[in-house]
Amino acid sequence: VSALVSPTPLYRRSAMRCIAPLLFTPVADLIPDRPTIVATAEHGLHKPRDIKQHPRAAELWVANMDDHGATVLRMHDMATVDSTMRLRDRAFYHYMANVSAISFSADGRTLTTCQESRNTYGNTLQRNYFMGPTIYESCPCNGGYGRATAEMNSTCTPDASTCQAVATINMQGDICDPSNETCWLIHSDMLHEGPLCMGLAHEDKALTEGGVHVGSDMSDTVVWYNEGLNEQLMRFDFLSMHGPGALDHTTANIRRYWDIKLTRRAGVPGHMVIGGEAGEKHMLYIADTGAGRVIIVDPTSGEFARLAQCVPDECYPSHDNYQGDCKDGYCTGGPCLYDDGYGCHHIFTETADAFEYELWNCTATHVLTTAVASPSGIAYAHGHVFVGDYDTGKIFVVDRETGAVVQEYDTGLGQGLAGLHIVQGSETSNLYFVNMLTNEAALVTFANPVTKPPAPTLAAPACNVAGNTSRPRFNVTHGPGYQNPMVIELAYGKDCTNLNATHYVRVEGEVQDLVDGYQPGTHPADANGDAWEDTKIMGCDMRKDCDRYTGPAAMNGDAILMAGFLCHPCIPDPCGAAGPCSDLLLSGKPGFECAGNSGMTSSTTAAGSESSTPEANSTTGQAVTSSHSVAISAVAALSFVLVFVY
Repeated sequence: VSALVSPTPLYRRSAMRCIAPLLFTPVADLIPDRPTIVATAEHGLHKPRDIKQHPRAAELWVANMDDHGATVLRMHDMATVDSTMRLRDRAFYHYMANVSAISFSADGRTLTTCQESRNTYGNTLQRNYFMGPTIYESCPCNGGYGRATAEMNSTCTPDASTCQAVATINMQGDICDPSNETCWLIHSDMLHEGPLCMGLAHEDKALTEGGVHVGSDMSDTVVWYNEGLNEQLMRFDFLSMHGPGALDHTTANIRRYWDIKLTRRAGVPGHMVIGGEAGEKHMLYIADTGAGRVIIVDPTSGEFARLAQCVPDECYPSHDNYQGDCKDGYCTGGPCLYDDGYGCHHIFTETADAFEYELWNCTATHVLTTAVASPSGIAYAHGHVFVGDYDTGKIFVVDRETGAVVQEYDTGLGQGLAGLHIVQGSETSNLYFVNMLTNEAALVTFANPVTKPPAPTLAAPACNVAGNTSRPRFNVTHGPGYQNPMVIELAYGKDCTNLNATHYVRVEGEVQDLVDGYQPGTHPADANGDAWEDTKIMGCDMRKDCDRYTGPAAMNGDAILMAGFLCHPCIPDPCGAAGPCSDLLLSGKPGFECAGNSGMTSSTTAAGSESSTPEANSTTGQAVTSSHSVAISAVAALSFVLVFVY
């Protein structure tokens, strides 16, 4: 934590223009028509894309695209910064790469992030699209974050005597002491079906039921998701988080709403918010940036159609009869194009019956307004939807029933207006917003309106399609087992040629003599069939075939992480200029050390950061479409053991 005191409040010239009778009046003592600048680059803002208040603390969390992390602004009066804390994952280049949006659960128990990334590991590896929302346990605890008690799903009621700061750790992997050392985030789960995320919103107390899901569950880990690669609305329910340092991804429910078409504008977030008044059904409001519109979706609507993941063998590049015509993980060739006119997806987190990846349609939706040319930030309060225009820096106040713009507010910050967030009070409310190009977070306080427009009503189409629950035959044609845990051996990150002169390797329990030489990433064995212990494998060289993307020894950065490595030639160095880093695997700790500075602060800029100028959506490039599937298929040939990272 750095004791960075907020400078004297700064002000920018702006203008409030009344279109209808004035409903939202700026509070006079904050200087009418001028926002207060709450934080700047001096506070650690680096291309900020989103801002949220922590529900259990006087804190504003700002998502920074340029350093792939968050700046926590610890506030004195929610207008003045007392101190700041920089937080990002140790493997930020995967879990928080080009972070677009953040969303807390209503009780502050969890924080979910989403990333505008194709999973290139800081532009060091071939993109494989294995990307999606990351969830952290975020209950405040002794200066860090974690859970209120030892129980993972305990209600977030901060108590210094019972809480456990499991989500904030030091380099060595121990719970950190924020008063005198760097804190890093460690995630409690991640799902991987949504590359290029542009926005997300947590839905409080949402039920998951229907489709292939058995029964009805309220995990309180449901987020709605603007997926930019396929430009669709998605819904993720983590169901049961695996927790920090664990690897079980088998339980999750993921839905693609393929009838909700969204349009990505590269580099500009398309935020979303769940909003409504007490006692009402809450609606999902989405800033569809590329289409220049704001849409409403009823989050309880829709019908299950079938699985999103491919069922036929021919849709998988690792199969001998592959004819999937797959591009960026989406397949339409041969049997992969279904009678409903939609194809299927072969990039997903887990191959287990408990893992649910579904297609939904027949969703109740409506265009609220097209009056905002480049909508990006969005917030809800008092029966109105607040929409920020990225290009003009203006905020539009929209009647949620009619879609009429009742007010405009010019922030005076110009182009770059991104995330909005409103904290409602009994008489006044605070509207926070960030500007990506000026690196500023600002605040306007307004008087609450007397009247509120009624709730919108959406009619859902009645498709009445009988859902198809057919599943893939992974246990027959795609590797060693349908219910395989996502765990990779330590040997995957090593090249034991220097110690394995006889070139024996153990594959699926069988010892093979590699006549053509030893392949990096496979588990060496003695001639009598005894697989090498990890202590011996640690003596092997690090594999350096980082650009090998095909064949049985294909290299995959995600598998390197899952094998337990935070320091490896094929992935970015978390130490940056203080490196090189070295793993503490042999000491039994899931951490690392930096050669140049053992007391490295979290503000150190790490090497290998992914470009902060995201790529436009791909229209060509068959060469990269199946890199994940090929690599993971090769990884699946290994025998699996438990490790403690990822």
